[in-house]
Amino acid sequence: MKNGTHLLVDIKNCKKIKELSDTKVITSFLVKLIKLAKMKAITEPKVMYYEHEDKIESGITGFVIIADSHVSIHTYPLKKSFYLDLFSCKKFNEKEIIKYTNEFFGGKKIKSQLIKR
Repeated sequence: MKNGTHLLVDIKNCKKIKELSDTKVITSFLVKLIKLAKMKAITEPKVMYYEHEDKIESGITGFVIIADSHVSIHTYPLKKSFYLDLFSCKKFNEKEIIKYTNEFFGGKKIKSQLIKR
C-alpha cells in the first residue's frame, strides 16, 4: 500500500429501510465504523438528509474527515440502497468493514471494490 486504500461498498435491497433515512442512526454508524477501522476522526460526523424533487433520489449524505483521509456514505431509502467510501492511507480490515456494514443495514446484494493507490 503505497498511497492508501480506497474501499467502495454498495449495498442494495436493505431490510432496514427506516435506518437509511435516520440521521442519528447514520451518525452512530459512522462513529462505530471509524472505531472498528481503528482510525482517528478529526471532525465530528456531518450528516444531513436531502429531500430531492424526485422523491426516490432523497436520502442521507454523511461524512467524517479522518486523520488519514475520509469516510462518506450516501443512502437512498426508497431504493433500499446505500453507498460507502472509505479512503485511508492507514491499513484497515476491509472484510470486517464490509461485514459490519452489511449486518448494520441488512443488505441482500453487496458489491465491494478495494482499490490500492
